[in-house]
Amino acid sequence: MKPGWGVGIIVAILIPVAIYLLNIVNLSGMISMLLLLIGLWTIIAAFAIVERKDRSYYSGWGVVIAVLSLFYFLPSLNYTIALVILAIVALIIINVYIGKAPKMYEAATIHPAPAGETPAATAV
Repeated sequence: MKPGWGVGIIVAILIPVAIYLLNIVNLSGMISMLLLLIGLWTIIAAFAIVERKDRSYYSGWGVVIAVLSLFYFLPSLNYTIALVILAIVALIIINVYIGKAPKMYEAATIHPAPAGETPAATAV
């Protein structure tokens, strides 16, 4: 059985909560660790689990989520916000130039047949 993205996320949530409950880190450290583990798992899942067409999407958002964890390590929140904005811009550029746009489907233009010509209408 192949592990899914959700299983890794559950583990990524439970590990920081357990470490917080053991009083190893404070609440800010737990949230930072949670974001870092979720981001790293999303990046790993992008290359190991997810289909090829979705890799840039998952890996990009994994980077964005992992960068959000930097608020605990960087002294100023401005640096973290700037890095998140840069990561989102990079994600947009990657998806525009590397990712493929989904095919657009149009509605069928075939007109329905008149009711008198169908077998059900003539059976009466």
